[in-house]
Amino acid sequence: MKKIKRNKIFYGWYIVAASSLNNGIAGSVHWKGFTVFFIPISQSLGLSSAQTAIPFALSRAENGLLGPITGWLLDKYGVKRLMLIGTFVTGIGYILLSFASTFMSFLIIYLFVISLGSSTAFMQASMAAINKWFIRKRGIAMSINNAAFRLGGALLVPLLSISVLNLGWEKSSMIVGIMIIVVIMPLSFIFKKSPESIGLYPDGEKITSKDKDSKILSIDDWTTKDAMKTKVYWLLVLATMFRIAVHGTIFLHFIPILVWKGETQQASANLIGLLALFSVPLIIMFGWLGDKYGRPKLLLLCYTAAGLSLFFLNQADSTTMIFLALLLFSGSEIGSGMNWSLVGDFFGREHYATIRGSMAPIYNIALFTMPIAAGWIKDTTDSYEIVLISGSIMLIFSAIVFSLLKKPIKKNYGRGDRI
Repeated sequence: MKKIKRNKIFYGWYIVAASSLNNGIAGSVHWKGFTVFFIPISQSLGLSSAQTAIPFALSRAENGLLGPITGWLLDKYGVKRLMLIGTFVTGIGYILLSFASTFMSFLIIYLFVISLGSSTAFMQASMAAINKWFIRKRGIAMSINNAAFRLGGALLVPLLSISVLNLGWEKSSMIVGIMIIVVIMPLSFIFKKSPESIGLYPDGEKITSKDKDSKILSIDDWTTKDAMKTKVYWLLVLATMFRIAVHGTIFLHFIPILVWKGETQQASANLIGLLALFSVPLIIMFGWLGDKYGRPKLLLLCYTAAGLSLFFLNQADSTTMIFLALLLFSGSEIGSGMNWSLVGDFFGREHYATIRGSMAPIYNIALFTMPIAAGWIKDTTDSYEIVLISGSIMLIFSAIVFSLLKKPIKKNYGRGDRI
């Protein structure tokens, strides 16, 4: 494929910029901000730790059931429509949440409004869009989006904590909802369906008349059915399940865990923000390294470090030691984007969202049960020790499975598939 010199910026980078703003502002508040609401909501509504974790856990189960559907919709109708609807519904949900006065109303609004909207509003949609626009630079493009998500968390989680502690969680929830509708929803219009729709190949190469009938772009595209016949798919699901279950559980309980270790709520939020800030340049660097040298071995490094961090966090007895342990947990932050890049590396562009969505029911089962189990363990033992040690073991197991992954080869090309 001949490269053509251009002065214009490849439109895919505008997709990356819009995705980064989306996830850096709204996505980070939605996914990382819930830990800030955790203690105030539990105190305000008189809930146990396990009860407070139930809406989050059920929303993960809901996303798991909807994953194949939302993935198929994203592939069929494009990101713009679904992101537009999803951001609007999510914003309305946070506004409604500010009026919740009982556990049941909190549960219904979070589960049937916020969770439904967020399933197509943030990371899943933006990753599908980026995967459509990039091949050679997929890792760095997804890593920029992932880094923006973490940078948003570094800046906004402490600010959200200040808002919650000074204005109350109800007013803070309303502010989040209005911000999503006014600032984030308009970003949906930037998303175009594919580079081919504007006469380009992924990464910005220009389509020539000779290339238009070529199947070069589809040779690595797998259907969901064919992908699920490979051992690689199931190993990838297994590794993803363990790392997402631990990552989601820890981030939901992060502030309660750090308060259990002796920190204040605000100091805990600040430490989480510093963790995200530290992760940002490493996420981009590892994204570049992944494009250049491959991702599985890097994921081994990342999730081994993250597993060790939880072991050290359990042993830490000072703010300095807690922070040093959290620095290692940045491996979990770094690995997320590389995990989803692997789906595109292995199975192509055309059915990316559907294939990724097909994994959701499996890994979200674990993400449904673990946060509630962690809350129950805390309520029962008044400690997070079991949670941290078991999470450490699961992350190291995930690291080992990631290191075994190799790109599958289609059987219809005569070579079979391998792991």
